[in-house]
Amino acid sequence: MGNTLANGHLWILLGPIILLALVSLIPLVARPSARPVDDEHWKGGVFYVNRDDPSLFVPKRRGMGWTLNFGNPWSWAVMALIVLAVVLPVILGLSAARDVSKFR
Repeated sequence: MGNTLANGHLWILLGPIILLALVSLIPLVARPSARPVDDEHWKGGVFYVNRDDPSLFVPKRRGMGWTLNFGNPWSWAVMALIVLAVVLPVILGLSAARDVSKFR
């Protein structure tokens, strides 16, 4: 068991779970904006960018739900956590597969 933790095999499962748990807690900490957002701040109709708006989450332009305010620097940290949660298991899985193939 000690070697498994040291080699990172256990982190293939635990790493993404921990990252997803952290990302899912962000909406509880950051208060979304309740005020309507202007059309001029939507880039490409998809990305909301307003540096003067301190909200991290804003209502989506169409449909239900929330989206990030990419004018807020913290939104980039949230996106980095999401990307890391997706990429980390792939990198660790490839690393573990390479380690296993050395023993054959």
